[in-house]
Amino acid sequence: MGISSTMPKLFLLLGLGLALWARPAASAEPTTVAPTPTWPAPGAPLAVSEVRFPKDFGKRRIYLDAGHGAEGNTGNKGVTCEDEETFTLRVAEDLAKRLEATGHFQVRLSRRPGERVPYPTRVTAAERWRAHAMLSLHSDSRGTATPWSPNPDQECNRQDSAPGFTVLWSESAEATTLLQTGRAGLARALARRLGQAGFPPYDGVDYEGLYAIDSKQPGVFVAREPTHRQIFVLRKPRIPSVIIETHHALDFEESARWREQRTLEAFAAAVAQGLVDALVPEAATQPRTTRPR
Repeated sequence: MGISSTMPKLFLLLGLGLALWARPAASAEPTTVAPTPTWPAPGAPLAVSEVRFPKDFGKRRIYLDAGHGAEGNTGNKGVTCEDEETFTLRVAEDLAKRLEATGHFQVRLSRRPGERVPYPTRVTAAERWRAHAMLSLHSDSRGTATPWSPNPDQECNRQDSAPGFTVLWSESAEATTLLQTGRAGLARALARRLGQAGFPPYDGVDYEGLYAIDSKQPGVFVAREPTHRQIFVLRKPRIPSVIIETHHALDFEESARWREQRTLEAFAAAVAQGLVDALVPEAATQPRTTRPR
């Protein structure tokens, strides 16, 4: 029997029909992209930057003060009921190791576990050692908090609406112009690098009457005497000194982030580069490579 000339057309149409039937229908719903988490949410991006040192940087001496830990001075009690002195010592010990691992910093801690060291002793030790800078690590307590229980047998305070870091310096009357310039430069360099790493600066809404906003760098605040707070480790050292309020201790999520290794790694890299920028200002313009954490 002869083959009709219409058969190839029929096979072609059948083939197209089968192909269309087998192909999955395109979804009418648009593809959604999950938004990037915002700090202090879990997974919020942080950048660990490669620290760049000028050829002649050498090895600088950094006196690292684990805030509080003096007799009768434990600091604030955080959202998990941890004393501030415990937090600051843990972070200071970690930061010291990371700074020294660069090969460009020699770090001396103000206290060790179990020690009660008065603040005047710390300042004297930093000056006698001829430290290039003194960094005092703290956590902050802000706003109006609400009592809560992280565990059945504990009660402390919680306030989740004021996250972020600050860096404080003092415009004390007895400080020379050169010393005040060093303090301001150190504070601004550290805050700039912390912000670049992904740590958000606190806006200072609860600082009114305590500190003034430093208009040159977000996250930096200055104590101007006699109007503002007079803080010993800011006003007494004859070397550049600052306080880094790492985070809001009453914020549950932010406190959780500060137990993560990626946070400590990003913090250390930012502090290291901030120290380089402050101690060798001409190095601050060098580009750096970063990797997300």
